Amino acid sequence: MGGCCDDPIVLSIFRQAARCQDVQTVVRYNQRGVGSSSGSKSLWAAQDMADATALCQHILTMHNGPTHLHLVGYSWGACVAAHAAQLRHVTAFVGISPVTGGLASFFLRTKRHLSQLPPILPKMLVLGDRDQFSSVASLQKVFGSEQSGRSQQDLAVPQTEHTPACLVLMTDCDHFYINQRKEMAEKVLHFCSKQFANQMKL
Repeated sequence: MGGCCDDPIVLSIFRQAARCQDVQTVVRYNQRGVGSSSGSKSLWAAQDMADATALCQHILTMHNGPTHLHLVGYSWGACVAAHAAQLRHVTAFVGISPVTGGLASFFLRTKRHLSQLPPILPKMLVLGDRDQFSSVASLQKVFGSEQSGRSQQDLAVPQTEHTPACLVLMTDCDHFYINQRKEMAEKVLHFCSKQFANQMKL
């Protein structure tokens, strides 16, 4: 599929994270076959998932590197990050506009990928109310729902023991967050900082 680290959404998150005092290390990368990354783009997900997991494992072995990871994925990247989130050192997940509606969702097998998220993992989902490829209803089909119709709500993962996913719904916003990328990035980093604070209490 070929995710690009120079995508405007990715750059917005990266720049916001780099300015955050709670963040030790920020990493963005090109999937194989994109930019300077070697290899070829693939229509199959397995290699993308394996690459993301290997990257996370490498970061955890870095000298003076982080001991815990927060993963943020945009669109298809949310599905890729969901697989890497199974690593025990991942302590938070943010999915920005995962593709959960229409034929694109069927083709990408989004529900199967997002179902890999550990139930107890703190997670946040960000969605524009005019997203062309997702909707609150389609997210509810993936995660289940306890309530709806609010700008921020909990989507309950249908396991007995779980941490509900926090859904942030941004108004007048589509899949590409034009003119609202900074605001979206701030919401993501606010969530991550809150998780950092919670971890410090443990």
